[in-house]
Amino acid sequence: METRRRGRPPQYDRDAALAALTNAFWDQGLAATSLDALAAAAGMNRPSLYAAFGDKQAMYLDVLERFGEQACANVRLAMAAGDTPRTAVTALLRGGVKAYLAGPNGPRGCLAVCTATSEAVMTPAVREALQLVLRDLDAAVAERLAELGSPEPTLQGQLVAAVLHSLAVRARAGAGEAELLAMADAAAAQLA
Repeated sequence: METRRRGRPPQYDRDAALAALTNAFWDQGLAATSLDALAAAAGMNRPSLYAAFGDKQAMYLDVLERFGEQACANVRLAMAAGDTPRTAVTALLRGGVKAYLAGPNGPRGCLAVCTATSEAVMTPAVREALQLVLRDLDAAVAERLAELGSPEPTLQGQLVAAVLHSLAVRARAGAGEAELLAMADAAAAQLA
């Protein structure tokens, strides 16, 4: 027997709403983003937003999980462009610079690194979600480096990801494209 929900069915596109929530959180972080701003971004009223996603922390955790999945896919895609460890790492780091400098309101870096780190200290659920994102990113880089025959791909993957994180923070802090690309190229030459 099928159980039917009462009331009107949800009239929203979950993916579009998550994308809108992502943009709001990416610019302002978890603490600074108001529920009104989230509702406006998603095009939903607050009760509908709560019904669809739960409280603000649950929304942020959904956004962070979705971001992590997309980031890993982007890492794999970028590194597939290289046929040696160095060219794969160069493609990844240069692609990261381009992505970190983009944003509707200016350079915003990486959602996970630039917003979740401040919340992770006092919010165990955010800390755990951030750990998963970082672990998965490290693994995605290491996987490609292993395919290309790199020695110690796990450690190299962590180091390459650490450079990505630094580039994200520097982009959000206002570093220019030329400076970031020079750092990316120098890091790729040393790490791969």
